[in-house]
Amino acid sequence: MRRRDILRGMGGAFCAAMLPFSAAAWRGNAHAQRAAAAGPRLASDAAMAAWRGRLESILAGKQLPIIDLQATYVSDRTDAAAHMKLMDREGVAQTAFAPAKAPDGSPSLELHRRHPAYFIPTTSSGEFPRWWKGPEKFVGVTARDLQSGNYVFMGEHEFRHYPSPEQAAEGRKDRDITVDITGPAGQALFALSAKTGVAFQIHYEIEDTLLPPLESMLERFPQAKVIWCHLGQVRYPQRARKNGPAYVAGLIRRFPGLHFDLAVPKASHVYKPSGVRASTLFLASGELDPNWRAVIEESPQRFLSSSDYRPDVASKYSETIARQRQILAALSEEARALVAYRNAWRLVTGTDWSA
Repeated sequence: MRRRDILRGMGGAFCAAMLPFSAAAWRGNAHAQRAAAAGPRLASDAAMAAWRGRLESILAGKQLPIIDLQATYVSDRTDAAAHMKLMDREGVAQTAFAPAKAPDGSPSLELHRRHPAYFIPTTSSGEFPRWWKGPEKFVGVTARDLQSGNYVFMGEHEFRHYPSPEQAAEGRKDRDITVDITGPAGQALFALSAKTGVAFQIHYEIEDTLLPPLESMLERFPQAKVIWCHLGQVRYPQRARKNGPAYVAGLIRRFPGLHFDLAVPKASHVYKPSGVRASTLFLASGELDPNWRAVIEESPQRFLSSSDYRPDVASKYSETIARQRQILAALSEEARALVAYRNAWRLVTGTDWSA
């Protein structure tokens, strides 16, 4: 069944009211489980042809293409033309630009319509007040966007977020936010992904007290496709004793829909409020930690290259992609292709990449 048909079958009541999802009912419906495991086809033939053509062009040039699923678009600040030139230079095939400071996902859809080979139509980014001040309403808008059949991916949702490095440097506290991941909005978002097969991203600071609620949601909604952004980024280590390669490997074994992206700062970056190096993915020397590399190699289908692009750091885009390529270079050939673009292809199209 195509995703558009699934969403039409859900009806407008879900989009408007976001009724709580019954995990027990889901588990009890064997037919629904089998259908979700197969997954719906998400993208149109035209979109897939455009994306495939650009991917194959980059591969023909003997460069490993990257599909960047974590990026934020602000219509009055993001220079799309300049960004496409950077994508050409850095071998980035597609970008999923999630719109911020917009009432819905339409700016991303318009980018895709103008430049179909470059951009993936993505629903709104939950990195601004419309999300954290009204998360249930926000998910309702996202549900309506998905019901149109025009979007194949959902943006980042900040459930626990500390100020970004640039905001911390300015002494800002407006992004020190918490949205209960087990609350009505969290339940509606996980249910929406489980019902539609469309993946979504979460920003969720790594802290011991926050891990059980996330695990409970992953257990309740096993069909949800969740991308936990910023693998191994720990801003307050004293609050994250449990996290590490062994913990993440355990999550991967337990939760089939859980993925991680590798959008992390450079090895030397110190998060100013805590005074510590935030990226545990790297050794102090700058090399990929062998323990993290082992986890990625063991389950390469669960990891994604990403930039965490936003207008404030546009000038560092090339440096960011270079860091992703540094991680990729440390992996085996098979893992490298999966992490760079094949996993992202599967998540946004609903089909496996075939050469």
